[in-house]
Amino acid sequence: MSYIMEHTVFGFCWWDIPALIVLIAVVAVFVVKHRDMKKQEKDLENQLSELYADDTVGIDAQE
Repeated sequence: MSYIMEHTVFGFCWWDIPALIVLIAVVAVFVVKHRDMKKQEKDLENQLSELYADDTVGIDAQE
């Protein structure tokens, strides 16, 4: 088996397997962090819109 792996045409190296695992882990972490960031951004935008909605009602009522 080692002869086949050493003389393969595809240029496969044993370091490719750990590198692939690390790459998959990094991509998975990036996707999860990105999704959480978008959710947090949407929540903050909703909080800002609620805050400014209350302020504009107060200003309109004073006029």
